[in-house]
Amino acid sequence: MSKRSAFALLFLLGLILRLMFFGSTPVYENDYKRYLWDGSVTAFGENPYRFSPAEIFEAGEVGARSVPDLTRLALRSNAADYITGEINSPNLTTIYPPAAQGVFAAAYWIAPYQKWGLKIVFLLIEILGFAALIASLNARKLPLLYSAAYWLNPIIIFTTYNGLHMDVLLVAPLLASVLWVGRHPIRAAVMLSLAAAIKIWPLLLAPVLFRGWRHHQKLYFSIAALIGSLTLVSLSPMLLSLNSESGLAAYSANWTNSSFLFPGLRDAIGYVFDSPDRIARYLVAIILTALSLWLGFIKPQDETSIATHIMLLSAAFVFLSPTGYPWYFIWFLMFLPFSLSHWSARGLALLTIGAAAYFARFKIGEAGHYDIYAKVLLPLEFGIPLLVLAWDGLKAKRHG
Repeated sequence: MSKRSAFALLFLLGLILRLMFFGSTPVYENDYKRYLWDGSVTAFGENPYRFSPAEIFEAGEVGARSVPDLTRLALRSNAADYITGEINSPNLTTIYPPAAQGVFAAAYWIAPYQKWGLKIVFLLIEILGFAALIASLNARKLPLLYSAAYWLNPIIIFTTYNGLHMDVLLVAPLLASVLWVGRHPIRAAVMLSLAAAIKIWPLLLAPVLFRGWRHHQKLYFSIAALIGSLTLVSLSPMLLSLNSESGLAAYSANWTNSSFLFPGLRDAIGYVFDSPDRIARYLVAIILTALSLWLGFIKPQDETSIATHIMLLSAAFVFLSPTGYPWYFIWFLMFLPFSLSHWSARGLALLTIGAAAYFARFKIGEAGHYDIYAKVLLPLEFGIPLLVLAWDGLKAKRHG
């Protein structure tokens, strides 16, 4: 079989695996219901950050006081089978930034309140990202079949097309930024800003992504100004709506779930300081910022290692984050095809297997044994890959 035929088979297989989940019902996941609701609000030109689902649901109950804007949304929710009564964290407004809201709105225009509308939009955007991945591999003279490390990854496919999590939306802009950063840095800056308008954290990647332009000071600072300006403008609807009931504020200050390293760090700090959770979050932010700056200013400026260092930085973010959901693994697995010969590839790829522990927790919890997940499976899920990473890192240093 020729390489072209093998690649065509690879693409077709990945596409079929995705399409197989189009008729599936999400397993233990319902974040998509907020996507569907946010999409309807945004599609009608209204502010998705203004009211929480709980406020809207209560406004639709019999005898509720009439507040024009709120009542209008409540009537729409009631007409959609009371969808706001089925949304996670209903007392919080949406956490999803404006570019993500645009995607949800597009899904609403295709198929109002239908899961398959989201899946179609996700798939179209992911195919664009896959095209950017192929172009990037080709530009680096790497085998196109390396793309299988992303395109056939079961966690990416399952969490996106069954669980319906939106993190796959980052693939297209981030891989486009990697593709363009060498020759078209302004385009890359626009793509990174778009990624930040989908989920804010990609801003952390900027020092690494643009490190090759450091000595072109005028262009370098222009890139920084462009990213800052575009991000500020794109996020302004969310930032201007921040309050104590904002999803963004709650996520950054309180949420902890399925995390391995963060609880231990927080508990260790608690032996010395009050408010250990807040201090731990600040410390994680400092560590990640320092790592970003080190990779961006200390490491060599060669373009070939940019994708690998972005992968390591993104993986560090997931390992240290207060939340360690398996769909977050997309953040670094999209860069794995560039780094299959790097010492970190084996450990990070192992997380694909370990992610099964997250899905096992639901049945274990229903049986009343959640501690088995928290004390056994979760440490195995993250601990084994971390040990492999440490071992392979030490071997690489010894032989480097």
